[in-house]
Amino acid sequence: MRKNIVSLILEDKGKILVEKRKQSKSTTPGSIIFPAGHVEEGESKKEALCREIEEELTIKIYDLELIYTANFDCEEKQTIFWYKCNKWEGNISNNEAEELIWIDKSESYKLTHQVSKDAFSEYMKKK
Repeated sequence: MRKNIVSLILEDKGKILVEKRKQSKSTTPGSIIFPAGHVEEGESKKEALCREIEEELTIKIYDLELIYTANFDCEEKQTIFWYKCNKWEGNISNNEAEELIWIDKSESYKLTHQVSKDAFSEYMKKK
């Protein structure tokens, strides 16, 4: 059974936020991805994304727009839903990842997985 994952493409001052996952993670350890998390039972995808981002980055996100959806098979079978947010508030703190990295729009090659690169490409098309 596929697990639903929500992921955020966050842009600020022309840079895109990505994270390097901790080596201790059970899925895709050490990968460079967009901040993401699992949808819990009873949650909508947008509710899950808001919760995950507040837990992991300590910011509140608003005005979410679905950008891309794809299946991804790693240590678990996932369906990932990438969103962009048009408004956010707070100061970003790293509560989860090994490292947070701001990349230029020309640096999508730094993303580990093709599905993340595809999501980023869709994000750029919809700007």
